[in-house]
Amino acid sequence: MSSGASEQIQDVVPRLAHLSVTKRTSFVCALLLLLLGTGWPASASDQSADDEDELTDEFALLEDADIVESAARHRQEIGMSPSAITVITREQIETSGATSIPDLLRLVPGMDVIIVSPFFTAITSRLFWTYENNLYLVLVDGREANIELLGQAPWEIQPISLGDIERIEIIRGPGSSLYGANAVAGVVSITTKTMPEKTSVWAGITGGEQGTYSLAGKVSTRLGDWGLSINGGTDQAGEFSNFRATGKDVWKFRAVAEYRWSEEMRLLLDGGLSRGIGPVPSGTGTMFGEFDMRYFRLGYNSESLRGQLYWTSFSVDGGFTEPLEYAGIRLATFVPSIAQGHTLDGDVQWTLPDFWKPLLLIIGGGGRLSWLTSDTFLNAETFADLASPDFHKPGIDHFEARAGAFVHAELAPAEWVTITGGLRIDYHTEMDEVSEKTPVFLSPRFAAVFRPADKQFVRVSVARAFRKPSFLEKRAHPMVEFPSDSPITGPAQVLFQEFVSRLVGNSALDNEEIWAFEAGYRGQFFDDQLSVALDLYCNLYFNMSEMTSAIVEDSNRLPDLHESSYMYENTDQASRIIGSELAINYKLNDYISLLAAAAYRAEFLHETNQQLDISPKFLFTLGGRFLTDQGLLGSLYIFSRSKFKDDAVANPEGLLEDYVVQDMENVFLLMSRIGYRWKYESGIQLEIGANLFLPVSPFKAPYFRYYERGGGVTPDGFRYGGNQLSRVISVYLQGSY
Repeated sequence: MSSGASEQIQDVVPRLAHLSVTKRTSFVCALLLLLLGTGWPASASDQSADDEDELTDEFALLEDADIVESAARHRQEIGMSPSAITVITREQIETSGATSIPDLLRLVPGMDVIIVSPFFTAITSRLFWTYENNLYLVLVDGREANIELLGQAPWEIQPISLGDIERIEIIRGPGSSLYGANAVAGVVSITTKTMPEKTSVWAGITGGEQGTYSLAGKVSTRLGDWGLSINGGTDQAGEFSNFRATGKDVWKFRAVAEYRWSEEMRLLLDGGLSRGIGPVPSGTGTMFGEFDMRYFRLGYNSESLRGQLYWTSFSVDGGFTEPLEYAGIRLATFVPSIAQGHTLDGDVQWTLPDFWKPLLLIIGGGGRLSWLTSDTFLNAETFADLASPDFHKPGIDHFEARAGAFVHAELAPAEWVTITGGLRIDYHTEMDEVSEKTPVFLSPRFAAVFRPADKQFVRVSVARAFRKPSFLEKRAHPMVEFPSDSPITGPAQVLFQEFVSRLVGNSALDNEEIWAFEAGYRGQFFDDQLSVALDLYCNLYFNMSEMTSAIVEDSNRLPDLHESSYMYENTDQASRIIGSELAINYKLNDYISLLAAAAYRAEFLHETNQQLDISPKFLFTLGGRFLTDQGLLGSLYIFSRSKFKDDAVANPEGLLEDYVVQDMENVFLLMSRIGYRWKYESGIQLEIGANLFLPVSPFKAPYFRYYERGGGVTPDGFRYGGNQLSRVISVYLQGSY
């Protein structure tokens, strides 16, 4: 036996302790085959022997859905994950009936997906229900997709399509100990398809009701050690209630180049751009306009070292549709806002060499530079400051930096237990500018996973995480202009502009913070046909940011421009959220898989123990999918959400009026697909089918329409809040080679 083979075997044997008895037996057989083959020299005709080396990886015999990477920044069996985690595989994507990434996330236990408009969808879980889409950190191949300007991941203008996604891992619970800011409710990690070994082409077209139309395509090839891929497309839809009005108009493009030294060592060049037109909601109201995003990324991956450097640019050219009215009097209107933000980010992680087999250590860190420029926003620190050279001058040019470092450790002192500990420290220059706020945040995590029996896992954990306020929440102060009938005239108009510098943004905002305590169970039965996952959690939530009205009236019953404000504030009461999530997956046979999931969530004011009703308490999912060898595929899923109160609906009477509270009823949503796939010996594959998206409101008319976020239409036709969803039937045709 060669010395190299001996070292390889010595590295593999200790990892057997992490495998089940059945997998260990299969693994030993593969290892014996490897031993028998080490005495033979490699040859071109023995290329298959090289492929068998893959069996030395302890995950080679696990199914794709049984392996995760994002929860601990390395590959591990899903039951050993220190966090509650869900995997959406390529097969689920192809059969689900989803036409967008957020619709796919409806398959995740406890995930509430809120379609506000065709151009804006939010996701939330385990915390307060919100449409602002800022509680999850979203990663695309490791690149953060959340935009500093808005604090959100704009799903609709991501320069990828469903056909380009290989898998999605969803961490349910805090992820700041590994990923830093904004991973308070969890992390959505999207992995796109790897470069193929030969030239391939894919294209798809979809069309249907409500003006729905999409076209996407991708071409990939390999030239020696280089792999090249180009994809692009367009996605369009009308408003749900008026398909002739623009609800979404998106164009996207992405190009990827990969240089491969070996299977474990790769260099990646990745760039994309997208442009979308449509309505985006915020605490200030709805902004309708054009949103552009561009990015370029340089990444490096090897077995122990990973790093990336990327630049992202995001621009907005639009205006808030809500008028500045008070007591029925129009005071002013917003000037169309033009703003541009840039982010330069870099991070690296290193898996330390094994010096003691039961211990795994990963360290990493990175930094980020961000800046925002706008000629139509006001700088609150200078606009009303007589001593400033920029007194009463519009425009803002803001810069900030942040840096972070983490350590992640796993200790397996025995076959039946693994202990995980981690700590990340983050520094933000933004907090240096805020009195009594520390610029440093610590995000610890501790977890223990027990394996009392084969394929049975029990997990307990505690973690701390935070969300950094966005530029919108801290710095956005849009300019206004005055219509001819405005009661504000003369010098009062300048005073009103000073009041606007106390509108929306609040530079004194602190980080939102969460402490999470969790316990979970995952088990597999009947030769892995049945899997059960149950998770319990208790979250303590501090410093929640919300829009707060502090309007003081003067003698004319108008806002006192010296005393009034309307901007984001941190709440002074902590909240406690408790809940549970249950998911049961059953693989009936090789073709049919069934899913049943239920989630419960209850919210309390921590000090008074008062229970709140501003989030749905129950979420249910029931359905299944099939994919036969003959090419027939499809799915039917039913999602249900219990009633609650949306207490932050924009007031149609004007931005300065208090929010409207709207009762949200029990609703159901049907999502389905039926299709047929032809495969030809030449390598060509064709598929045709239909998708169904059907909202059902069984207890309140209209029975096939409902709001996922509160909203409505005034008698004079002004639309406020969210859009009312309606049925969408679409047909699609796609092919690949």
